Amino acid sequence: MSSEAMAAVRSLVWPVCLVGAMEDGRHNVMTAAWISQVSHNPLLVMVSIAPGRFTHDMIVRTGEFMISILSAEQQEVSNFCGSRSGRDVDKIAQLQLKTEPAKVIRVPRISGCVANLECRLVSRHTAGDHTLFIGEVVAADTAGAEKQPLVMYRGKTVKFC
Repeated sequence: MSSEAMAAVRSLVWPVCLVGAMEDGRHNVMTAAWISQVSHNPLLVMVSIAPGRFTHDMIVRTGEFMISILSAEQQEVSNFCGSRSGRDVDKIAQLQLKTEPAKVIRVPRISGCVANLECRLVSRHTAGDHTLFIGEVVAADTAGAEKQPLVMYRGKTVKFC
């Protein structure tokens, strides 16, 4: 890919999220920004995850995941969860993240986020060096308009407004 094409793609704006999975009582989250809605009816979202990530195989085995849209105040959470592997660190405990039980799936919600989307895996597709996980949103919550999202722009996390 040319450097010009890469620069152009980096001009896309993405929400910065935590993608959570839970297997055998172990809750893990990872930072992700390649997330998008793909359908209105049914309500489907997509997250792109590299196969080497710990969360990747947890989703494959359990068939569910949580997308927690981080607020502008959660940049430190984003940095920590994006730079450490859940194979080695309990990120929830290390950051003392507050969680809440999910309504439908087993993966807990992360408190203090702009929103949480509970997803059941519908399909997965290999796309280059990543796997696209398509999930149906089966439950959700939102903090409302008072919280602003953390976004990724030109390779850096920035505040939305």
